[in-house]
Amino acid sequence: MPVGPNDLETARKLFEEGGWGSGDPYGPDQWFAEDAVMRDIVGHEDALRGHEEIRQFWASQKVGITLRVPVEDLYVAEGHRGVAVLWMAYVQIMDEENENYAKWITFEGMSRLEFNDEGKVTLEVDYHHGPQGVTDSWVAHWNARRARPWKELGEITGA
Repeated sequence: MPVGPNDLETARKLFEEGGWGSGDPYGPDQWFAEDAVMRDIVGHEDALRGHEEIRQFWASQKVGITLRVPVEDLYVAEGHRGVAVLWMAYVQIMDEENENYAKWITFEGMSRLEFNDEGKVTLEVDYHHGPQGVTDSWVAHWNARRARPWKELGEITGA
């Protein structure tokens, strides 16, 4: 079955509305299959399996509370039910001793998602290089990024 509009909507919501950027470690559950597998090439070397493992990892990192992940674009796979999600991530610095306290670390990346017949995500693999810069406002940074010509976005870093 090819990717449909509902899969694209699910991909967007997983990262934006009630998903990774929601601050709720249970938020992404609604879009994952019970037996989903998640890997992050920078954040954890071993695959996380199932809602509970995925949730425990994210809750232990305390990142979800201050994470925002607006979706930049979606690409559809040929021949199977998969989507590539280009995103920009922002994590607020919460360490009061850090000189950048309350500012936002920026980094860009992409995720590979695979879906089952029920439209649930069965696989998420995240690819990114890690932090690329710091900004005062994730909203201002995102809006400035969105105002740039599309061609330029591949030529700049997340900073």
